[in-house]
Amino acid sequence: MSSPTKALVADDVEIARRVLAHIDAGTTDEGAAWREPVENYLNPERFAAELRLLQAMPSVFVPAAAVPNPGDHVERSVFGVPLFAVRGRDQRVRVFRNACRHRGFALVESAGCTHALVCRYHGWTYRLDGSLAHVPHADAFPDLDMSTRGLVEVASREVDGLIVIGALSTPSGESGPAWEEWLSDGTPWRDKLLPARRLVYVDSTARAMNWKVLVEQFLEGYHIRSTHKDTFYPVQYDDLNVVEMFGPNCRITFPYRNIERLRDRPEDTWTIDARVTFLYQLFPNVMLATFPDLMLMIVIDPVDVGHSTVTIYSMVRPEVADRTSRDPGPNNPAGAASFIARGAVEDNEMSEGVQRGLASGANEFVEFGRHESAIGHFHATLEERLTRLRR
Repeated sequence: MSSPTKALVADDVEIARRVLAHIDAGTTDEGAAWREPVENYLNPERFAAELRLLQAMPSVFVPAAAVPNPGDHVERSVFGVPLFAVRGRDQRVRVFRNACRHRGFALVESAGCTHALVCRYHGWTYRLDGSLAHVPHADAFPDLDMSTRGLVEVASREVDGLIVIGALSTPSGESGPAWEEWLSDGTPWRDKLLPARRLVYVDSTARAMNWKVLVEQFLEGYHIRSTHKDTFYPVQYDDLNVVEMFGPNCRITFPYRNIERLRDRPEDTWTIDARVTFLYQLFPNVMLATFPDLMLMIVIDPVDVGHSTVTIYSMVRPEVADRTSRDPGPNNPAGAASFIARGAVEDNEMSEGVQRGLASGANEFVEFGRHESAIGHFHATLEERLTRLRR
């Protein structure tokens, strides 16, 4: 079930070689250009079709770091479906539809840790494996078979630091899609995410934007100089990326200027830790981003055609968390997170402007150039899967 990590993306030395070659030549990775119809961002029927597709395919739910211990639980609405994950006493993480089997009350309302899952409405109680353990005044339910009224589980598994789930619904007459090949151990992000076992921060924000506009802002470096002239541009290059596709996903390398220090060192000593940010876009709506001493998972949840929810999970290695607690100085993840947040504000300002411009009627399509090929790959994959769903 394992797939080789290095077969899907280049190793660190090859990435450094490609970046240095681009610096010397004044170039960047190029791919196919793409034109996306503006109607695809604004049409409620198109959005409904996208939502049906997203519900019918496996996807990433939460980082495993969000539920490290037995009893830990966390909730999130995925493509309009309320779910929660809980780690059991057997160390297995299970994902359930977030509804009590009595009256449908949302069982988990926030992150926490518990010995049992108790509905706040009438006190129906479930074990961590989802089985129904206690019903107050059970004699009032003469037809109740407790063995059949456990929580409704969603297929899930833990993959290299992520909790991934199976399809939430399937089109009439079709079986659910198989697990994607890339959703198995041996992923390209394994070595980056697995060590970041300590969740230090979660933030969820509503955004008045189509979900695809938000995804797009992560997938190119063509805007670094214009948008981030006082934040990212002093430490990164404008319009210089390595772009790699694996299945429906991609990895984009954003190099830092300090990567040029490798030129005077033997290749067998090269490391690109703290010299690049890797951005893994996990189709359709999850991004993993690496930073020095910090790992982010960003989830874009579609709400309706013009609204989305953005949730950011910040994770660090345990030794980094311990060091920060002892020495909360300027060179710690909190400072890095603040720096990244300033850049995110700038990105969101641009995306808000795009969303307004989509409604202007000026354009029939959005133009993505050859230096924005990861965005084209995202849209092409989405279109191909929508076409397949319509057949």
